[in-house]
This record gives sequence, structure tokens and C-alpha cells, in this order.
Amino acid sequence: MDTHLLGWIGAACLIAGGAGWGAQVSREGVTWPSLALVLSLSAVGLTLAARAFLAGLDLPLTLGAVGALAGAALMVFTRRGG
Repeated sequence: MDTHLLGWIGAACLIAGGAGWGAQVSREGVTWPSLALVLSLSAVGLTLAARAFLAGLDLPLTLGAVGALAGAALMVFTRRGG
């Protein structure tokens, strides 16, 4: 696959991982399967976005990092029923 496309997939993984981190923080308890999923999403996303960055496309890494922080903050500070 193209490195640039993989960079955008990595950015999406980073954003999803950030939202997952925020969901884990805001819950009453952390479960191991969801923690493993969030860790793997974050690692894969960072790897793919960094490879795209090294290939000359810096936007996926920037958007992925900022989106991960925004997703985490959104999940922590929004009210959910339950």
C-alpha cells in the first residue's frame, strides 16, 4: 500500500486510540481487553503516521496527535448515560 494512505489510516487509529484512552480514564474500572485494544491502536497509529511523516507527509501525524488529545478530552469530559 501507499505510505501516504497508511499515514491517514494511522491518523484514524491515533484518533480512535485517543478516544479509547479517554473512555478508559472516565470509566470506573479498566478492563484488560479494552486496554489491549487501545494500546495496539495507539501503537499501530503512531507507527503508520510516523512512517508517513518520514516519507514527507506531516499532516497525518499532526492531525492524529491533535485528534487523539481531542478525542481523549471529549470522552473524559462529556456526560454519558449509565
